[in-house]
Amino acid sequence: MDVTRVLFASCHGYIDPSSGAAVSTRELMELFASHGIDARVLSTGVLDYTRETPLKEVLDRLNAPYRIARAALSGTGGPMRDGTLRDVEVYDLLLNGVRVTLMPTASSRSVKAPSTVETASFLDLAEQVFDRFQPQVLMTYGGQPLVHELIRRARRRGIAVVFHLRNFQYTGRSLFEEVDGLVVTTEYTRRHYAALLGRDCKVIPNPLRPDRVVADDPQPRYLTFVNPSPNKGMTIVARIAVELDRRRPDIPLLIVEGRTTVDGLRLLDLDMSRLRNLHRMANTPDPRDFYRVTRAVLMPSLWRESFGRVAAEALANGIPVLGSDRGALPETIGTGGFVLSIPDQYTPACGEIPTAEEVEPWITIIERLWDDPEWEAAQRSRALLASRRWNESDVADAYKTYFESLVASPGSSQDRPD
Repeated sequence: MDVTRVLFASCHGYIDPSSGAAVSTRELMELFASHGIDARVLSTGVLDYTRETPLKEVLDRLNAPYRIARAALSGTGGPMRDGTLRDVEVYDLLLNGVRVTLMPTASSRSVKAPSTVETASFLDLAEQVFDRFQPQVLMTYGGQPLVHELIRRARRRGIAVVFHLRNFQYTGRSLFEEVDGLVVTTEYTRRHYAALLGRDCKVIPNPLRPDRVVADDPQPRYLTFVNPSPNKGMTIVARIAVELDRRRPDIPLLIVEGRTTVDGLRLLDLDMSRLRNLHRMANTPDPRDFYRVTRAVLMPSLWRESFGRVAAEALANGIPVLGSDRGALPETIGTGGFVLSIPDQYTPACGEIPTAEEVEPWITIIERLWDDPEWEAAQRSRALLASRRWNESDVADAYKTYFESLVASPGSSQDRPD
């Protein structure tokens, strides 16, 4: 059976530029729309930023027209605090061929949102979308009770549910008991969840949309590090920055803010106040802003990456990547860059700065990229070649085939072991 209607619904914000999962989901839904699938979205104002960030602020930065409306609630979402029905504010927009409905939340932070009332309102809206849109497939992610109830309601209607496992935070099986299919982006992640959940997962890589990530008119000059957080290896980059400033101040280091800012560097047990080579770029919804000026990317992640989106995007721009050996990063980088080991003692929680000797292998590669034009050109060619794995049409075809297999056998949960 052809699948022509796919809904993504989750309490995680669909337009969140600080979340790799959200960015990947947005590109996936836009890919569906460009390949003849009616793709629609229902999500909230929950974002990954550590500070409170109004949904309207993020929308305005997209430069996409949107309409603010009041949606009447039918009472199917669950009881309100005072037992009365009410309407709720929503933002409606058409974003690159995808119809998107966003329900703002009182807080943008996942530790506070959605509230009980907001959960009931969202589920009410979801029931209305189910009625009007009649999706054949629901895609979702997130471990909140809202998502669990959303899955139950979709399954009761015969909608095939596909859950995207985008990190390693899921530890129990109960959330997935009513899920038809599990999707992961790497073989590393598939092996992890096969062992943990006793179910296999379908491996389909994230698509890379050249029109969104590949910069025209490249002017490569920076060594770039995106999202300066402990998870992403902020302490490793701090030592590299100090060593480069001492040895090679001609190599500029660009720190691109994401869900965290450069302020975190000031809290480290390392004086970086006098560094001459540090440059900052504020968070941007358009990654081409920094790929345009990037010569090499640092990705010394200290946590297990389930994919490593920045690495993939850099490779698509022909930018060599220097990454750690944590999680699926070696699989994502492949032959398009360099995978370097980081001692096990360095974790996101420890806050310890590595020694100059421990980052020497990183420095050696960086210096050669800057000093050997012929070798650098060869690495750029290897990066581009490695990025062909994420061809849009191949990814779209893989999803269509998978969706059709689930819809043809509703409720079979085909990825369960025999």
